[in-house]
Amino acid sequence: MILMLKGQSDIISAVIIIIIAIGLVSTAYTWGIPLIQKQQDTSLVDRVTSYFSPDNVNSIEKRIVSIATNGGEETFSEDASGFWQLVPNGASADSNSLSFTFFSRVSNIATGQWVSLNGPACTAAPGSVGEDPYVVCARADPISNGFNITYKVQFRQLQGSMQGYQIYLLPATSSPLSSTSKTMRIQKGNSYTTVANGQNLIIVEAKILLG
Repeated sequence: MILMLKGQSDIISAVIIIIIAIGLVSTAYTWGIPLIQKQQDTSLVDRVTSYFSPDNVNSIEKRIVSIATNGGEETFSEDASGFWQLVPNGASADSNSLSFTFFSRVSNIATGQWVSLNGPACTAAPGSVGEDPYVVCARADPISNGFNITYKVQFRQLQGSMQGYQIYLLPATSSPLSSTSKTMRIQKGNSYTTVANGQNLIIVEAKILLG
């Protein structure tokens, strides 16, 4: 009888240990997995931010300026899954812009509004020669259990006392205006002078090949 009680006690102890172990694993999964995911998304947000950061000499906007001004072409690759949108020069509010939208469980951007990353207002209003020929803006829109974060580069007209300057974004031949590809090619287009607002305006084109 004593042996049976001891055997039963061993079984009960083993069951209790198993239950405790399952509880610990469940707790670790419940709290640990979301924490790991948020850490991964924090790293993702930091990487995407660097692609558009005005402080990054290799940012997308500075690569576009360099190629449009100096010529050549370059392939830009990134490791984030998202949606590229090109709005060629025209009459819309987003005219002459390139944007990238991705999902993240964390955000470093204020929600529901555009935030300028390089100073000028996110309206692409004309600037003065010598200033940045672009406006870099970002926004975060809450969705489900995270955010849709969008970074946008919009090229604006720069006005001077004698002549102005602007970079026009155009799609490369046969290029779509949107893509989920992680690769983008930037090519130099044409350069010419036109007249806008009563002064000469130097136009340099940058062609964007998405996908």
